[in-house]
Amino acid sequence: MAISGSLRLSIFFISCLIATFLCPSSAIPDVNSPELATQVCKNTTNFSFCQAAVYSDPRAPKADRYLLSYVVFGLAYRNATNTSNYIDILLKSMNGHADPEIMEAMKKCQGDYMEAIKTLSEALTDLDSETFDGLVELATDVENSAHDCEAGFNGKSPISEKNQNLIQLSNICYVVSELYTVSE
Repeated sequence: MAISGSLRLSIFFISCLIATFLCPSSAIPDVNSPELATQVCKNTTNFSFCQAAVYSDPRAPKADRYLLSYVVFGLAYRNATNTSNYIDILLKSMNGHADPEIMEAMKKCQGDYMEAIKTLSEALTDLDSETFDGLVELATDVENSAHDCEAGFNGKSPISEKNQNLIQLSNICYVVSELYTVSE
């Protein structure tokens, strides 16, 4: 027996109504809920820094945790790479003209930043392979590299702002990494 078009339409609407009532409210997205990026920033040590950094990427407003992880680890990677390049330039310009202690501290920082870059590369590779369980430790290791660099200057760091930026970015990476430990 063939079902008429109007009967099919009625069955469709009834099915939709039943699905609406049976569907739990958590499955319906709340259009008033804050974006994930904003929620992450609220859990960092510097909300305004986080907002400025994360939202510098146009993908951030609609990002899920996976894309947001790429955004923040990518920001930290670019920061560490740019700082490493900056240290190279400083070392070349200071060659023979700087305090030997400052030169030694800069060389140590170069090693710290190379380690941070290596660690961030590992984190991005882990994201590519959807291996999330080590991200928290990797974010912590990056932050430690920046702290180690800063400590080597005994308060006279010419790259203190760059170290603080990497520390803040590492904190954001840490908070995003926590999203994987909470829900899995």
